[in-house]
Amino acid sequence: MDSDEVRSLTELYERYSGLVFGYLLRLSGNRPLADELTGETFYRAMLALDGFRGEASAKTWLLRIARNLYLRRAQREQRTTSLEEIQEQGAVFAVPKANPEAVVLRQERSQAIQRALLSLSESDRSILLLKAQEQMLCKEIARVLDISASAVKVRLYRARRRLAAALSKEGV
Repeated sequence: MDSDEVRSLTELYERYSGLVFGYLLRLSGNRPLADELTGETFYRAMLALDGFRGEASAKTWLLRIARNLYLRRAQREQRTTSLEEIQEQGAVFAVPKANPEAVVLRQERSQAIQRALLSLSESDRSILLLKAQEQMLCKEIARVLDISASAVKVRLYRARRRLAAALSKEGV
């Protein structure tokens, strides 16, 4: 590996590590797992850097690697994570300083939203997070998920409806 490749990897990490970590954290709800899979994502990217053809953006490529790693891990574990486990493992939702009642209400709302998201299938969670959090275009999401752009639109519509129903059950 020459110095240009090392510099490229360093730049990729500096530019996208936060994005990859945030995506994996919201996808898994597990901070240590997200941290571990972020490292693994960049390790896999390093191994595959020579094979990167540039057909997709680096962001899309990295998120696809991250998602595939998460799916493989989830298949191995095949278990659901409770909200209590998520909180024990460090998933904390930032709440600005305010009066105690407002803080409690925000925390309850944040927890209800997280429960609603975690109640969705991985497929629904993933597509919603890529669109809302990462603000990706449908064609970028299509590359990450390896589906057509029209399938992204249909799945996004359905995922939004399921999220709305889950939020309604949570009283949000």
